[in-house]
Amino acid sequence: MKRTERRHLKEDPLVAGIGYLQQSIKGGRFARTFGVLVVGTVALVGIIFGWQQWNSSRASELLAAAMVIVDAPIATVEQDPNTSDGSYPSVTSKLEAAVPKLLEAAEAYPNLVAGIAARFQAAAALSTLGRTADAVQQYKRVGELDADGVYGRMANLGRADVLLVSGDYAQAIQLLEMESTAARTDVPIDAILMRLGRAYEFADQGTNAATTFTRVVQEFPASPYRFDAERRLESIGHSR
Repeated sequence: MKRTERRHLKEDPLVAGIGYLQQSIKGGRFARTFGVLVVGTVALVGIIFGWQQWNSSRASELLAAAMVIVDAPIATVEQDPNTSDGSYPSVTSKLEAAVPKLLEAAEAYPNLVAGIAARFQAAAALSTLGRTADAVQQYKRVGELDADGVYGRMANLGRADVLLVSGDYAQAIQLLEMESTAARTDVPIDAILMRLGRAYEFADQGTNAATTFTRVVQEFPASPYRFDAERRLESIGHSR
């Protein structure tokens, strides 16, 4: 081997590290070196875990603060306006106050459960406020962040509801059809089918609506939606 190649190997950090490890084993220093590495690794894991716990706790605190507003009472007519009891003059006023807080938690911790829950609540509030475009956007984001979870599936249903209200029947039907055929769902299929049947009705697809309501009656005889499905069948002129 050439002298320059030997010098390069000698200066290579990996080669030097292996040489140091070999010398440590020979000199009895391996146990001490290994012990230091183990302690360092455990400490790093502890730091990471602690940071995750802090983030989770902080996200939960932000969500809880926002939900205090969402759950706040509405002031009665007889109530003294000078009394400060955390109430709001209307549903609209409290939801307008809650949405920024909910979105703050959602944007700060988008991938944590509390952050996803906050975004879902924000979408629901925006829908109630009539801000349909914003509600659809937030529901869609929840569906992306929690695609296989209950929030993601509920967000798809919420987005479908908003689309129906705004008259976008085709996209609403597409979402509901996808949810009704999902291999795994945390949402009762009969509830999804009822929404889908109504969407078909809004879109003047009577045959599809009748087929869907019939599924609810026949496949889910104990469903709380059964009698409603039967009434819908009668209203569109179809019998079982």
